[in-house]
Amino acid sequence: MDTSQYLDLFIDETKEHLQSLNEHVLVLEKEPENEDTINEIFRAAHTLKGMSGTMGFVRMQRLTHDLENVFSEIRNGNMKVNEKLIDVLFRGLDALESYLAVISSEGNEGTEDNEDIINDLNALLEEQSGDGAAAPAQKEVKKEETPAKEEKAENKQESASDEKCKFKQIPISEYEATAINSARAEGKNVYGITVYLQKTCILK
Repeated sequence: MDTSQYLDLFIDETKEHLQSLNEHVLVLEKEPENEDTINEIFRAAHTLKGMSGTMGFVRMQRLTHDLENVFSEIRNGNMKVNEKLIDVLFRGLDALESYLAVISSEGNEGTEDNEDIINDLNALLEEQSGDGAAAPAQKEVKKEETPAKEEKAENKQESASDEKCKFKQIPISEYEATAINSARAEGKNVYGITVYLQKTCILK
């Protein structure tokens, strides 16, 4: 697949995502439990990983994937933000900046694998898993009892719509579940949206 026509768009969007990541990691350094910042960081890293993979920049994708894994653990409350972690994150972002510079000048990502940074990121994940820290328990959501016939009808209707409502297949964190339940308790509407893209769309 020829992706050269999308290179300029990739470069522009990657610059924006890297700027966002750097700014939010600076905030995270000062406010390690800022949930909005953590979510923004995760989303930017996830998007950047997908863009890199689509363009065929496998080294950049691999590094971003490992950064995303760390951000995911922070987001889920399984990893604490500390000076060591912030240092590795900034090194990772610097490496991504270097990839972008090479891509901008040569049209490819070069040959640097940044194994030292990837190893350090994985070491952080291993340290976290070795601590025996259990993931936060999912809160039990109580459902109101409904008559058998009504419940059966609801289940049938839900199963019929699940095929179209792909968003239902996306796992949500405890933080997101709490936010949804809080919104419902306040009488707010909560919407799930499924977006279908053309198969020919490259930068998804």
